[in-house]
Amino acid sequence: MGTMSSLDSAEGKWRPGSDAEKQQVRDQLKKIVASQHFLSSRRYPNLLCFVVEQTLEGQEDALKERLLGIEVFHRSPDYDTNQDPVVRLSAAEVRKRIALYYQHPDHQNELVIGLNPGSYIPYFLLPKLAPDSPAPVSAETASDTVPIRASASRRRWLWVLSILATCTVAVGLGLYFFLRPSVIDQFWSPVLASPASVSMCVGSPDAVNPTPQIGSTPTTLFEDLQHSGRLGTANVATLIHMGGVLEVRHKAFRLVLASQASFPQLREGPVILVGALDNAWTMRLTKPLRFGFTMDSDSMSIVDRKNSSAKSWVVSLKQPPSSQTEDFAVIARYHDTTLDQPVVMAAGLSRQGTEAAGELLSNSTFLTTLFQNAPHNWTKVNLEAVVQTQVIDGHPGPSRILAVEYW
Repeated sequence: MGTMSSLDSAEGKWRPGSDAEKQQVRDQLKKIVASQHFLSSRRYPNLLCFVVEQTLEGQEDALKERLLGIEVFHRSPDYDTNQDPVVRLSAAEVRKRIALYYQHPDHQNELVIGLNPGSYIPYFLLPKLAPDSPAPVSAETASDTVPIRASASRRRWLWVLSILATCTVAVGLGLYFFLRPSVIDQFWSPVLASPASVSMCVGSPDAVNPTPQIGSTPTTLFEDLQHSGRLGTANVATLIHMGGVLEVRHKAFRLVLASQASFPQLREGPVILVGALDNAWTMRLTKPLRFGFTMDSDSMSIVDRKNSSAKSWVVSLKQPPSSQTEDFAVIARYHDTTLDQPVVMAAGLSRQGTEAAGELLSNSTFLTTLFQNAPHNWTKVNLEAVVQTQVIDGHPGPSRILAVEYW
């Protein structure tokens, strides 16, 4: 027999107690993991389902990083959590995807399942209820106001004036925040403002190797770059991220492979460059920029052309794909003088970097971190940045900003 539920009045968090309440949580969990934000991954639904089920069973005190690494990600019991932060990175991604799920208007009145930063214990919030009615005035209170009618009248007018002033300020602030463009709208404004459709110029695997050996299993990162199927997956994921920004804003765009894109075609409107070493247009158009790409037989790098003594950001081509732990990418938004068009770029050294860069440019939380130290007029200037992402089991984590150039 189930127990009664409880409500943490300090935080408004709900603890399901009865079997019916626990089933309510499980039903909501099924909706979340079946959404587009979780459907394409096994890692993140597995983690969320595990911590929710353990909490419903009263085992939340056991939800520690090492246990999750062992039970959910099948790590060995003695694995080094500092060297392998798979749990922390996955939990951060789960929090982000949950936030995206509840941002949709259709989900705002549903039971909330959340994961606090720094914790692996989920919390639950009941659906929003209608605001309580104002408490009635008691007869005793009413009778107390009769002998001092004049004073009460003045107080009433002061109260009305203060309410009006508060409402005016609240409406003003509300209009300011409602009408102010989001950070995504501000970043993408040069592209969105153009009357022309956008060309999404995506890298082609044959740019790295004109005759890749189809069907072979890549043993080094260099061979992995040549492997058309796997390389295409990252570019498709990036196109989904960045194409979604345009789609919800009803901005027309077309997809063109870099190997087939012509100069006159790219001059017709704004351009989005996806990929670096597999995209000849990225390599060509970044030559005048501060941060660019180089590649030799042993490694591929992002270089700082303004500071030749600066450390390059390097990824070895000799390592197996499974041993890759980090990747780097260049993101940019600038007016290209060759095309005379606005250009947005998400270009990683390998596929993980490209995917992480595309996610950053389509996520308001990540974009906000990019502009924390930006000049006040950043919406009107060109920018280019180098970002880093940690790679776990071939999947990129959130991006970290390493260097930024404004001009």
